[in-house]
Amino acid sequence: MRDKRVLVVGTTADYIDEICRRFPGRALFLTDATERSGIDRRYLRPDQATEVLCDLSRPDRAVITLKNHLKRWRIKLRGITCFDCESLALAAYIALTFSLSFASPEAVAASRNKYFSKRLWRNAGLPCPEVQLVHSPSDAIRFLRALKHPAVLKPLTGSGSELVFLCRDDGDCLHAFHTLLLKLGTHPNHRMYEHQFHGVERIDPRRAFLIEEMVEGEEFSCDFALDNKGLKVIRIAKKISARNQTLGTVMAYILPGELPPSIDPADLSLQAEQAARVLGLSRTICMLDFIVAQDRAVMLEMTPRPGGDCLPSLERLSSGFDMLGYALDFAEEREVDPPPPGSWQRMVGLHLLATQPGIVRMIDVQNLRGDPRVLECRLTSGPGHRVIMPPEDYGSRKLGHAIFKPSSLENIEEECLELLGKVIIEMESG
Repeated sequence: MRDKRVLVVGTTADYIDEICRRFPGRALFLTDATERSGIDRRYLRPDQATEVLCDLSRPDRAVITLKNHLKRWRIKLRGITCFDCESLALAAYIALTFSLSFASPEAVAASRNKYFSKRLWRNAGLPCPEVQLVHSPSDAIRFLRALKHPAVLKPLTGSGSELVFLCRDDGDCLHAFHTLLLKLGTHPNHRMYEHQFHGVERIDPRRAFLIEEMVEGEEFSCDFALDNKGLKVIRIAKKISARNQTLGTVMAYILPGELPPSIDPADLSLQAEQAARVLGLSRTICMLDFIVAQDRAVMLEMTPRPGGDCLPSLERLSSGFDMLGYALDFAEEREVDPPPPGSWQRMVGLHLLATQPGIVRMIDVQNLRGDPRVLECRLTSGPGHRVIMPPEDYGSRKLGHAIFKPSSLENIEEECLELLGKVIIEMESG
């Protein structure tokens, strides 16, 4: 009898650890071999049958390796899912090869490219920032001058706040463009910045970037499930920006995020569904980032995967909803509904971010863990961890997260700062 598994494409050791512990025997992991080099021993490593290690930058070779593994261990794929932006294209390719339900390669390409997605939305009359593809600083400067208010220069296919710059004048455009050119030219994540195709035109995301108008307002993150029956909103979280960090860095998420009265949840659901269909998405779990400005939900980015960072832990503690398990259920085409809106308890996911470079000598979170509001405190880095600050590196400053129940809905940002003050971090140069 053949073992039936959901293929999880290209995720990280911490997610693999959690899925293996909470859902043993349900997943098969296709993992980049580099993910297992120098890995933290705190994370569980799956057995040989449960993980396929290969070079994920070569899709054809990855498929051959996967087929051989399935044959050797008598495993049959019953679905496919993905939690990481740089692996979405590979997941779509594998899904097509094995006739599994997933976003199409064309839909993944449209959603991952922040310029193409916004052009499609604007052509469909959906609210999103005005954008332009730029190949030189002069392109960016012309856009900024025509816009006559601040703009944001960012990578076409990046993730999170990495290499996102606010431009107020010509000098900002010049500095941001050359920083992007320099940093992306040597960026080690080749799959995140693969060449893009727009018809017959080939675009190099390491040399062509996106500039878009800066939209001011409250920012939210939303997960939803889409199928042929329509769209179901899973959760909406409000973002709190991090002070003294780079543009777009999130200090905390508030769940559930309370929408302003001007935004009707039913209208937002309809808008999100229209935006997804325009991108060619049909059956998938999606994350949507948007800003509420001038009584509209202005869409920033939509990608066919659930939200990451501390959000899965926050969702689980707020409502008992397990996004990782839901993603496996969805891949297997099981009918599982997310919790109704009224079942979410107000909670906050707080990121623990380093504020200076160096080597971590000590992290003391005893006082944070002892606070009665804190339900979970998880460190992802410890002594010996090297922190390199942006724009050289954006990931190493993340040291962990805490989930807490706020004592007041009026002063959540102040509570976040108070709790961060309980964390003692000692750094040494290096």
